[in-house]
Amino acid sequence: MSRKKKNICPEKKMFRESLPLLGAIFLVIASAAYILFRSWSNKIYYEKWKEYEDCGI
Repeated sequence: MSRKKKNICPEKKMFRESLPLLGAIFLVIASAAYILFRSWSNKIYYEKWKEYEDCGI
């Protein structure tokens, strides 16, 4: 005796089915952007302090 809604319009059904896929794509893009930002930030940091390595600081 399951009561499933069979009168869902196709636009809503397509949106509900594609929502997890869109979420996964967003997470992949956000993760890649974070990794690129962190590597860029670390590169700038090490470039800044590279000339002080010879001083022993």
